[in-house]
Amino acid sequence: MIAIMTLWFGCIAAYATFSLMTPQYEAKTQILVSQTQNAEAINNQDIQASLQLINTYRDIIKSPTVLDEVVSNLELQESSSAISNKIEVTNQNQSQVLTVTVTDESAQRAEYIANEVAAVFQNTVPEVMNVDNVSVLAAADVGENPSPVSPQPMINIAIGLILGLLTGLGFAFLRAFMDKRIQTEEDVEKHLDLPVLGTVPTFKK
Repeated sequence: MIAIMTLWFGCIAAYATFSLMTPQYEAKTQILVSQTQNAEAINNQDIQASLQLINTYRDIIKSPTVLDEVVSNLELQESSSAISNKIEVTNQNQSQVLTVTVTDESAQRAEYIANEVAAVFQNTVPEVMNVDNVSVLAAADVGENPSPVSPQPMINIAIGLILGLLTGLGFAFLRAFMDKRIQTEEDVEKHLDLPVLGTVPTFKK
């Protein structure tokens, strides 16, 4: 039972991974937020001011103001809210670099969306915030043969095998616990309180 459940869950996980799940690709672009374009004039107060604006910029990137223009420029069939769900904006602690990650079924479309978001955001910030401190540090480039970030077959199959193993063990222990049959001499003495006088072995022909 343990072996069957393990293999069964592993096969289900493999089937779901290769037949039911759509491959997803990622494209990343990096945006630099700096307080001034003059490197010699940068000081700690400027850097802190830029860091405090990071969360604001993150919200602006995923706002309809930016994404509606992205949808229009790329002539996408999806709404800005749907595009927003595909975008993740992150930055390392105390870093002035924003990383915009776009996940899509098409690697090329993910690249186009990421680069367009960065370009539109760069043009929108001066109008919205009345500042000009955003520049594209690294454009998105998925390369010629991009690999999907999900699903991950080995991980999914391993999870399926583990779940099958645990399920099989659970059923096996439950079956053993619920089995009240008397099968050994010890069971006779324990449950029937009778002495064992002899046993009849099974002879194979």
